[in-house]
Amino acid sequence: MLPPARPWAGRGQRAGPTFSAIWFFAFPERLQVQFDWWIEVLRSRRIDLVIADFAPVSMLAARAFGIPSVCVGTGYSAPPPGMTSFPILLPEYTTLVHDEAALLANTNAILAPFNLEPLGAFSDIYRASVSMPRTIRQLDPYDGLRASPLLPPLNEAVPRGTGSGDEIFVYFSTAETAYAPPGRGLCGLDLPVRAYLPGADAQLLDRLVQAGVMVELAPVPVDQIAARSRLMLNAGQHGSLCMGLGLGIPQLTLPQHLEHLYHARRAFDLGVAEIVPYRSWDAGQIIALTRELYFDPDRAARSQALAASLYPDLFGDIARLVRDRVGPLLD
Repeated sequence: MLPPARPWAGRGQRAGPTFSAIWFFAFPERLQVQFDWWIEVLRSRRIDLVIADFAPVSMLAARAFGIPSVCVGTGYSAPPPGMTSFPILLPEYTTLVHDEAALLANTNAILAPFNLEPLGAFSDIYRASVSMPRTIRQLDPYDGLRASPLLPPLNEAVPRGTGSGDEIFVYFSTAETAYAPPGRGLCGLDLPVRAYLPGADAQLLDRLVQAGVMVELAPVPVDQIAARSRLMLNAGQHGSLCMGLGLGIPQLTLPQHLEHLYHARRAFDLGVAEIVPYRSWDAGQIIALTRELYFDPDRAARSQALAASLYPDLFGDIARLVRDRVGPLLD
């Protein structure tokens, strides 16, 4: 898996499936090398089923051999096939970097030796025997364009937040704390903060402890988050957002890249999240927005009401749902 594009300051604001360039679709020779690698893996390992997450070239190789494939991911990372062109997901990112017609031509060129019907659109690189994105309609960029129902994003039902917690639960999974403003903001809060920061260095963790932050060294059980927390801080990761939506706890998001930003905006549209834009991370702003959300009973009530309405879509018998869709491919 490769990371999605980051909205670095000073870079062109680019539209369309930017991750396709990472997978070499714009570079025929590199695309051929990657495709040939997958062909050899499937042949030598005698693969009977391909389950692909962020790996459309593997699904193309499976298609070449007539092997069934399953496309998994979030709604953002597992687009539906059949779209004439990819839509603009963030209105400020509109510069077209690669012509989809050229990407489609490169793709069809590697499939041609296998005498397959050419793909009709570049989005068809995501055509699979079964598509299983896990998300909810409110976070899906392609709502209304899918042939099959979404799968729930969370494996198990989470307890509802009680509304009586007084802590701020912070989860930054990777490099968020490498930037000064989030750390300064957490150190400057005069509120009870509990943080799980697996990507933070020892120096920052020590500073946080000295500032009174309760630093956890292992994941915090979700029932404890539900009972203790009044607010959640995260990067806008899909999984964290969905957990917060299920718990009914307001969220402050600090998106690091475009997927984070897209999902954070959808949560903002639902009225239960605020966003500190990447290009304007500032400790003072982080503190101010945190306090605003912490002392906002209307936002808390809205979050709890939304959790009740979303509950049936966030959770389900995921093992059964997956078996029902994938099982027939193995018969």
